[in-house]
Amino acid sequence: MTELSGVCRTALRPSRKMNFRCSQSHDRHIKIQSTFPFFAFCDDVQLLVRMSSIDEILSLCESRINYTFQDRSLLRRCLTHSSSAETRLDSNERLEFLGDAVLGLIICEHLFQIFPDQREGQLTQMKSWLVSRATCARVARMLDLASLILVGRGLQSLPDSILSAVVESLIAGVYVDGGLHAARAFVLFAFRDELTLCRPLDTENFKSQLQELTQRELGKTPEYILLDELGPDHAREFEIAARIGDRTFESGRGRSKKEAEQQAARNAVLMLRRVVDDFGNDPEESATSRNELANDPTDLSSRFFIQEPDAMKSVSADILFKPDSEELRFLPEGPYLLPDGRVSWVGIQHGADSVMGSINILNPTTLINQRFDLPGRPGFAFPTDRPGVFVAGVERTVGLFDTNTGNWSPFIAHVDSDVTNTIINDAVLFEGNLIFGCKELEFKTRKAGLYLWRKRDQKTIRLRNDQICSNGKAVVRNADGTLTLYDIDSPSKQITRCTLDIDAGTVSLPQVVVDLTHEDVFPDGMILTPDHRSLIVALYDPGDPPAGQARQYSLADGSLEAVWTCPGSPRVTCPQLIRMSTSVGLLLTTAVEHMPADQRAKHPAAGCLFLGETDFTSVGDQPLFPCPQPS
Repeated sequence: MTELSGVCRTALRPSRKMNFRCSQSHDRHIKIQSTFPFFAFCDDVQLLVRMSSIDEILSLCESRINYTFQDRSLLRRCLTHSSSAETRLDSNERLEFLGDAVLGLIICEHLFQIFPDQREGQLTQMKSWLVSRATCARVARMLDLASLILVGRGLQSLPDSILSAVVESLIAGVYVDGGLHAARAFVLFAFRDELTLCRPLDTENFKSQLQELTQRELGKTPEYILLDELGPDHAREFEIAARIGDRTFESGRGRSKKEAEQQAARNAVLMLRRVVDDFGNDPEESATSRNELANDPTDLSSRFFIQEPDAMKSVSADILFKPDSEELRFLPEGPYLLPDGRVSWVGIQHGADSVMGSINILNPTTLINQRFDLPGRPGFAFPTDRPGVFVAGVERTVGLFDTNTGNWSPFIAHVDSDVTNTIINDAVLFEGNLIFGCKELEFKTRKAGLYLWRKRDQKTIRLRNDQICSNGKAVVRNADGTLTLYDIDSPSKQITRCTLDIDAGTVSLPQVVVDLTHEDVFPDGMILTPDHRSLIVALYDPGDPPAGQARQYSLADGSLEAVWTCPGSPRVTCPQLIRMSTSVGLLLTTAVEHMPADQRAKHPAAGCLFLGETDFTSVGDQPLFPCPQPS
């Protein structure tokens, strides 16, 4: 093997003199007397690789694709682009035609087998992206095939169309040489990463698709702009367009704003799919498309329905436990891992007209659940440093509840005493301190409080008095020793952060971390991931989607990192990490609240506790509340 500073752009015949323009100087030429049959294209513009024989190219290809050809002339044709062939019939074009069909068959068969519960439309979407030009080009790069492709003079680069054609030609070549079994083995080997990352999406919710794509690939959040309202009041029609950065997409129309937004999102998704599929065919054009689309130099990945390995994960959770009464299925929340491995959770309210709730203790292995009724509606309950004793916020008091005796001992009374129609809601423990909030029962007025119970002096301090429904919370100690409080006021549809000063008993003005105002969901319960780099948030969907969601968002930039779905249960209320026998799972509570009978019939899993797989190796923060000393 010899190396020259230049780029080979042609296949040479023996003893043929050719001029090559050096990539480092356009004013001088290098004359080469070739006694070797072929030069192969090299991606690196600083390196010309001269193969000693075509046999070396073929051997390298066989090792990279994990298949040995019986007919090596067939393999050579698979690698031969029309620009270097004597005739078009000597190129890989006919093989590309056959390979496209064989690939489609194998991918369809594979998806049909591994996704037995997915509808035809979702299988079609996954298949379309797995067999797309962009995916095949990625496979070619992963197998390092670019340096083995035999191309002719004049090509300045290898576009995705050539890379994709070689992959499809090799699939056809293996099929012709070894049959369908060999072709299937090759496809599953070559596409293994793509198949592992492929996941079904809810094809009927284009807003969710657009949200996932733009946050993951562009770091941007879609906006929906009302362009026009048409028709009389009794037959109103809305025209709405999706906007990403400075780019506004084709508008959609509908009889409601929600319907028009879905149509607008669909138009944006289809446009993005076309842009993504065309990336790589023309480098200059794709760069322009990226810049026009994102209004910045961000490289939009071509994996629209494919996750990045470390960026975006999607897990379908399974039902772990179905409460045995309608009372307990109405509004389960606040799961917490107990020291003995069991899980506590609260029945916030035992029915729409009930003013009672309960603490429940579930054994996730035996699925035996114990119920302990409380003297009112609880907003939260955490285990304490006394076995069997919980600290709970019930109505407008915070106290200790002993599950051994049923005794209730309040130590904070008259919470939100200067306002009416509020009760205590969600809370978080941090270094022995308790931060808890309230909710206004009509979900209208900003008057509910946010409170700190400070451990060192057992003093209760009101931090805010302007929330509607104070929900999920998390506290992070920063490298400089300061504290950041992440907080949710559910009706705002935002997750915010502020500086928390426990000694001073103050919080700074909030800043938005995650904005969900464009979605028909409300953020509810929330926990930190074990590394304190992300938040896992439950999403309460008052609508009628086929599945509810919990999502993981980065604290650094608010980007979406993972999604857990709860099929048949749209109202997801709270997350918690729990340790199973050999792994860490994500426990998600879901609710029946506000579901009419017809909707309940469509969502039989509503009100169940779900468990989803995770990659976490620990359960993260699970502190015990230090019971206050008697005064």
